[in-house]
Amino acid sequence: MVEQPLIKTDKLNVVYFLGRPNQVNAVTDVDLEIFPGEFVIFFGPSGCGKSTLLYSIAGLERNIQGDVLVNGKNLAKFNRQELDDHRQHTIGMIFQAYYLISSLSVANNIILPQFSLKTGKKERTKKADELLNFFGVGQQKDKYPNELSGGQQQRIAICRALMNEPDLILADEPTGNLDSKAATDVMNLLTELNEKKGKTIVLVTHSPGSLAYAHRVFHMKDGKIIGVTVNRQRQQPLQSAVLSADVLAKDLGKVSENKTIEVLPPAEPAGILAEIKAREIVAEALTGLSLEELGRIEKIVAKMIGGQSGQVLLDYFDDSGHGLGLDTRLAHKLSGRIKDVLAEIKILQQAEQKSKNQLAGDSTQEIVEIRHYLLEQFDVKLKDSRALLNFDSIIRDRLSGGSGAKETRLLFRQPIMDNGAGLDKRLVKKIAKRLELLILGKI
Repeated sequence: MVEQPLIKTDKLNVVYFLGRPNQVNAVTDVDLEIFPGEFVIFFGPSGCGKSTLLYSIAGLERNIQGDVLVNGKNLAKFNRQELDDHRQHTIGMIFQAYYLISSLSVANNIILPQFSLKTGKKERTKKADELLNFFGVGQQKDKYPNELSGGQQQRIAICRALMNEPDLILADEPTGNLDSKAATDVMNLLTELNEKKGKTIVLVTHSPGSLAYAHRVFHMKDGKIIGVTVNRQRQQPLQSAVLSADVLAKDLGKVSENKTIEVLPPAEPAGILAEIKAREIVAEALTGLSLEELGRIEKIVAKMIGGQSGQVLLDYFDDSGHGLGLDTRLAHKLSGRIKDVLAEIKILQQAEQKSKNQLAGDSTQEIVEIRHYLLEQFDVKLKDSRALLNFDSIIRDRLSGGSGAKETRLLFRQPIMDNGAGLDKRLVKKIAKRLELLILGKI
């Protein structure tokens, strides 16, 4: 009897902004089969569609064309309730960001998926304890997430993913926020789950150092599967110290014969403020990259603040030898996004200088410049002249240090009659974040 695939996709496409000038073909004509008990990896540069493919299998991506079958059932035809059941019973999700609730203890974070199943307290507590002990974090059960290391938090996230006993584990860059030792530990744990517990593992990564753990590797580029590698002899779990140096070196780029890691030279001395600005700008523009990659980009951005050309950043994104080797389209997109933020800061710096050249204490023009920028940037329509005056007052207080960032967010949301701007919560989050970034650029 021929074994049936656990996962099968047929002509799967995911397209955003269909028919528009900015149409994005995130996944294109993907046909694949994954069998029970396999450990497979979707591998490729950031932006190649691997996470979108994973989310399609998870039932999290609904903008799909074609078929996605899991256990013979077609997710493309599921209603909302059937998708909820799929996510609760069939799969366990592990993310790069741990998504632990900081106000809950470790034990309660793990127990959360059980509440939807209405299991008894004794049963779910016993199951949580078993998972914690299996992953070596039993002594942390009464602590809170912010008391744990990154590696420990990811172990807790794995425990939570296993609480409802799914046969299929989907992991999106699970080692992306970890140092090399913790990353190796997590890969070892996933291998153990695959080999000893029989779990099917589907993992997304852009790290070459993880590929040897898989039975098969699906190589992706520009939304397509361009090749499949079969590992005849998989990487067996190793001690962290054995693998960590090589994994870290491969993640960072080219490695010399003596295994030293080639890194970019430090930024030109520009003071701690340049480093802070660079970190904020990169955090604003980029998501989904490893800590090592973000660190290198921050150094380049710090030089750009000092006046260096943005071409070096584009080269780093595009270069497959010493850089990230991103798709050309994505490299230009990310580079352009960072340069746009830098340009915005420059505009505000010029506005500030113009204001300084006026009479001392006259900040009206600067506030108007910032107000115009924020309203246009986020397409905000203030309700009346009172809201406009309040909006200016909120900006003035923040610039002068009369209010903090948290208080400013509250004022933007507060009703107009209470001296607020009466804005929507999600809109306030974007406006307040951009205002803080602009203030940081003005220092």
